[in-house]
Amino acid sequence: MKLTSAIGMAFGAALAATGAVAADFPERPINLIAPFNAGGGTDLLLRGLAPHFEEAVGENVFVSNMSGGSGTVAASALQGQKPTGYQMAYMSITVSTIQPQIKNVPYGVDSWTPICSIAASPTMLFVSNDSPFQSMEDVVAAVNAEPGKYVFGSSGPGAITHLSMVSAFSGLDLMDKVKHLPFKGSGPAIKELTAGNIHFFGDTELLMKRGDFRPLMVFNAERLDSFPDVPTATEVGIAAPLNELYLWGGLFAPAGLEQGTVDVLAKACDDAVHSDGFQEFANNSGTVINHRGPEEFNAFFRAQYDANKALISAAGL
Repeated sequence: MKLTSAIGMAFGAALAATGAVAADFPERPINLIAPFNAGGGTDLLLRGLAPHFEEAVGENVFVSNMSGGSGTVAASALQGQKPTGYQMAYMSITVSTIQPQIKNVPYGVDSWTPICSIAASPTMLFVSNDSPFQSMEDVVAAVNAEPGKYVFGSSGPGAITHLSMVSAFSGLDLMDKVKHLPFKGSGPAIKELTAGNIHFFGDTELLMKRGDFRPLMVFNAERLDSFPDVPTATEVGIAAPLNELYLWGGLFAPAGLEQGTVDVLAKACDDAVHSDGFQEFANNSGTVINHRGPEEFNAFFRAQYDANKALISAAGL
């Protein structure tokens, strides 16, 4: 009886301590890490979220960029940090599920505490607005006529931008007729697209609309309401599993984060994502909101980790 009572008291004290930690959190600014250069789609989305997350959590929130290794530099650095909740990264499908399966990095499926998913936007293949290509039919004809002349860019090997182009040109049996030029982030790549040094690029509508670009196809099940004249990958002849590709992402903290802190961050994310301000940002930018809480996001993330092994194989990675 005394032992049972003692265990009960200890358990109660542990709960009280956990509650106290959660009640004190946060006590200092929270850093949201964008694992790519400023100006890319991930960076733009995170900066659109940050002020609303700050309002919801009741503490200063700032965004920092840590580029390199197609997102793996930031992810590798974050996984080595203590799980305090003061550092999180917005990691996409590629950083969290593709890169650790194709590179020797110090993180994997068990390295994280998923906090919330935020968006899941289909990618698009686009060209500069002064490009001669008006359709994917034009692209196919030109690449077949002059193999080796045309170049697609990416934000790095294995990034969603790379996978989009591989899906496009592999799906159209043109992969051996085009060249790949990787960059350190989408920002530098689209500058080269504007300058005419690369011919094709693939990213979300959010990034595509930031410049003077022309979309030629979308990797979605249906045409987008915002671009009803742009065909889907299926319509231009790309078969599954290469015909649909979505850039999903969310906030991850290092593994082992205390549950009370997870709850605080998850609620702040929920409030921020559903705030009027972020909803307006999403509508203006073409961001497709896809919010999940910690448990649902964790299950989704782990399922994606396994499922994307097929995508890795299809992309030849």
